[in-house]
Amino acid sequence: MSSEVLTTAATGMPDLEAALRGLASAPTLLVASDFDGALAEFTTDPSDSGPAPGAMTALRALSRLPGTTVAIVSGRDVRTLGQLAGIRSTDRIALLGSHGAESSVSGVVNGSIDADQRTLLDELTTQVAELIQDHPGARLERKRAAVAVHTRGLPAGSAKAALEAADQLGQDQPQVRVMPGKSVVELSVSHADKGSALRALADVVGAAHTFYSGDDVTDEDAFEVLDPEGDVSVKVGSGTTAATHRVPDVTALVATLQRLLELRRDVVDEAAVRRP
Repeated sequence: MSSEVLTTAATGMPDLEAALRGLASAPTLLVASDFDGALAEFTTDPSDSGPAPGAMTALRALSRLPGTTVAIVSGRDVRTLGQLAGIRSTDRIALLGSHGAESSVSGVVNGSIDADQRTLLDELTTQVAELIQDHPGARLERKRAAVAVHTRGLPAGSAKAALEAADQLGQDQPQVRVMPGKSVVELSVSHADKGSALRALADVVGAAHTFYSGDDVTDEDAFEVLDPEGDVSVKVGSGTTAATHRVPDVTALVATLQRLLELRRDVVDEAAVRRP
């Protein structure tokens, strides 16, 4: 793909191209993204998810550039996220899982939950298992610190009823954090969020600026902690958002990452030429 075509596909709006150019010259840069709906297309069965063509190639190449840290952020636990993303032992890609409650990077977050939280999570799992029996086709996903109800692929009315029931189950318990998303409601016993985890990772790696992309409600926590004057936040798809930029779909986000890679490589190469 030529630079001109890639730029057009990646940006959609002229100001995103300008923002990427500015970001590419940051002395230290954190490039992070949500997984499902951003780096990966949605699937009816969450366990079938996988990165879109070119997504991991771009992230791996970015992670090898000087002064560049790459991370994938997800509601999935770190182990599952690593498997679905195809993370290799040689990859320099950080993983933030369970909406920020877990991290593969030391000093960012502590993914452990205490005995009371584990008991609550077990109780929630039992309650959700009973709930989905009343909503055929809804699916339960148990995570390290949460249990989720998935409705992707269900008729609109059936999905709405299942999600509303799950939401109400969580609302009835003040110690549970209810996190609605696209065709999912997640009930978490942890109050970690993607924004605080992203900011902690940026501090640990000393990132001067951050790029973050995501498509879902939980990504808004990350968008809100970024500085619109120096960082770049990209909403994937439609919907109200605190992000400063938007691309229409996963394919366009992959092109955006490829464009950022191209621009940052140019900066790195130019710096190498100037170095005595």
